[in-house]
Amino acid sequence: MLLREISSKDPVTSIVVNALEKTAPILKDVSFYAKAGSADAVKKAREGNLTSVFRTLNNPNIAVPPIPEYIPAAKKIISFDVQVDVLLEDRNEDPEAELIYQTRIEAESAGYLLQAKIFNGDSAEEPVVFDGLKNLTPEDNILVPAANGLVIPLGNTDAKVTSQQQALEELLKLFATIPGGATHAYMNEYLKIRWLTVAKALGYYRTGKDELGDEIEKIGNVIIRGAGYAADGTPLLPFTDTVGTSVERCSDIYAVRWGERTDLTALTSVGVKVRYAGQSGNFLTNNVNMDMALVLQNPSALYRSRGWRID
Repeated sequence: MLLREISSKDPVTSIVVNALEKTAPILKDVSFYAKAGSADAVKKAREGNLTSVFRTLNNPNIAVPPIPEYIPAAKKIISFDVQVDVLLEDRNEDPEAELIYQTRIEAESAGYLLQAKIFNGDSAEEPVVFDGLKNLTPEDNILVPAANGLVIPLGNTDAKVTSQQQALEELLKLFATIPGGATHAYMNEYLKIRWLTVAKALGYYRTGKDELGDEIEKIGNVIIRGAGYAADGTPLLPFTDTVGTSVERCSDIYAVRWGERTDLTALTSVGVKVRYAGQSGNFLTNNVNMDMALVLQNPSALYRSRGWRID
């Protein structure tokens, strides 16, 4: 389910969800599932066994009892309080309306941090956060399409078009590496612009509508998203990576297959919930909470491709 589907339906919670999705737009893609408790243990996907899938004529099936492997997932808490002074009422202002306004602003601020942690969260360094895509990606799923980085050029000369086609082939191979195909790809915003420009020229550009009615852009059948920015404008997937001789000129692309308790998914208790905590002293307070963790149920549902350039 989407975050807005799994969260409380009261008006203030809806305002918070909208604000979070404004500054953490990846939340519009994440597939959540709800489970009570502080953690979950998800059964890891496994490969089929030859003797349990194939048989010869007139021979019985040979059942191979599974030995489940579980992935532990500990929820991390996203939480903040918002307060306004009741003195606003004495100044002929509406403290309740101001509280809602300030709650939306605080949620937008929290969204920037949440977007950053979904990509770069590291629970080993910061135990209060969950692991993001960078730290969830298995080592074998980190790919390099070219030893010294791969440039996606502009232009319509034969040489440029050939390079564009070769780069597009590498991108499509990345998407196809995920069983069932990637559903989304995340990249630097400028890299996204370059890819969509090239995809239009080569006939691979598509558009459509998502579950919320928002327009989406695709290359083939994969939704292409920008990774976004931190609150100070710093890109979350900058061109600062080094691949071969391309020193601090490369950026990453993450190919993802989202699913509800399958592939790459997100665990939560109830999504976002806002509690009006009433008046304490001279303050009115809203308490906002959400717990979550990203869970890679199928190791093949997430790939990181390094070394993409647009210079």
